[in-house]
Amino acid sequence: MTRNLIKKISDFFYSVPRILFINFYKLFTRTRVFNTKRLPRGKSVILAINHTADADPVILLAAIKRKICFVAESENFGNWLTNFFMRKFANCVPVFTKQFSKNVKSFKELFNISNKRNVFFGIFPEGVLNKKNGFKQFQKGAAYLSYKTKLPIIPIYMHNTNRGPESEKWIWINRITRGILSLIINAFRKINVFIGEPINPIAENIIEEFKDFTKPGIYKKIINNINDALEKEFLELKSEADDLFGTGEEEEPIDSELSKEEH
Repeated sequence: MTRNLIKKISDFFYSVPRILFINFYKLFTRTRVFNTKRLPRGKSVILAINHTADADPVILLAAIKRKICFVAESENFGNWLTNFFMRKFANCVPVFTKQFSKNVKSFKELFNISNKRNVFFGIFPEGVLNKKNGFKQFQKGAAYLSYKTKLPIIPIYMHNTNRGPESEKWIWINRITRGILSLIINAFRKINVFIGEPINPIAENIIEEFKDFTKPGIYKKIINNINDALEKEFLELKSEADDLFGTGEEEEPIDSELSKEEH
């Protein structure tokens, strides 16, 4: 009993910097959120988000007013300052793309969090910042986490963020500096957040062709189906946003299989 109380108090004070910061930043945002009823109450889900600006996690936290645990590349946690910012303010858990064995601790943390009610996971399926229009090829981390946890994925399309210059063109390449500048240039900007239809990893359209789950490789095909459904939903959200507000820029070719007609 005492241990649980101490943990709750510790978690509260751990969250204070983020709560104060997010609520302060919210005073300067002009974000509109569409289809908020698609976000469940009292249930955990995975949010798959397009990634166009360094400030995306903070902008989304301020927009939907829910607790989100983001999954981010380990490179963002390179020193004590970036680690503090990513943990305290952006509420991120690191994943390792090159030293995969280090993910054991991160995955354990994620799966422990997934057992709680009303916790949202935030994942950027493109894997990296995409400063251009359209989408890069989707990685399968979101689909994999959905398959393992049986949590639905809800696509989140963020439209009209100020993406800033390409990363290599920043005068200061420090990630914290980029994040702060991105927050500043997106303040007072009209940003539109479109919430997509939930994708259930055990829905009939995902697993209907797989009767025997003991066959080798079946889980990979299910993950591919989840990823395909995610790509399709993102294209529909982008089309909806462009119809309502326009692209605001010239069209760029889509660097992935998303451009295929069947998707």
